[in-house]
Amino acid sequence: MRGRLGTLAGALVLLAAGLTGPGAAPSAAGTGRPLPSYLSMAPEVQQLVTVTGDRWSATRARMNAWERRADGSWRRVRGPVTVRLGWNGWVRAGERRQSTGTTPAGRFSMRYAFGNRADPGTALRYRRLDRSDVWPYEPRDPATYNVFQPRKASGSRWRSDYYERLASYGYEYAYAVVLGFNLPKGVHWSQRRRQYVARRPADTRRGGGIFLHVQRSRHTAGCVAGPIDDVRWVVRWLDPAQRPRIVMGPTRYVKRRF
Repeated sequence: MRGRLGTLAGALVLLAAGLTGPGAAPSAAGTGRPLPSYLSMAPEVQQLVTVTGDRWSATRARMNAWERRADGSWRRVRGPVTVRLGWNGWVRAGERRQSTGTTPAGRFSMRYAFGNRADPGTALRYRRLDRSDVWPYEPRDPATYNVFQPRKASGSRWRSDYYERLASYGYEYAYAVVLGFNLPKGVHWSQRRRQYVARRPADTRRGGGIFLHVQRSRHTAGCVAGPIDDVRWVVRWLDPAQRPRIVMGPTRYVKRRF
């Protein structure tokens, strides 16, 4: 999100302290147990990304990627790395409001990806951006709220601060994963409107365009963002057949809630 919704940005910095290799799982709250061991994940979820921090007000957090072993335990395959969040820190997903600069704390799907660069080899649906691609979150038009569009239709009613021309973000959107926060249902092409519309629109109070994307500045408007190498790795690694999920929020909240 940009304009009234702020800039989409953030940073991932590799942290090596206390790790002995890709299989070494960072502990949760110093207990020696890996964080996913505290979480209740459906058996079909075989890939998990965790983004956790120490305080609700934090604008930085730690990201790890995990794979589930045959015995049900989790193996860390990437991380931890430091990520940037919204300029106002975390907020519970159900309480988030548009234009507040907060990152939603919750559990979300990782459905598809897009980018200004070529598909890095992901199994996700991937959209190579062109100059016409836009992402609106205009409360006056609920049917298109938080719905990717291949162009801005001539009859659209979006104000300039309430949609993004995705390609214009350049490096920031070199690669991005769409997170399943406040996404609408029943999205289909409307021949009359020449746009995608939703049968069950998203909540227009809560904001849209929550992505994992590449860092360009010190904070985001609600996204999680980091260095290009790490974001590209995540995009390549994600596989819809593995039912990937991302769990985000303060560590104590995540352990207690999920």
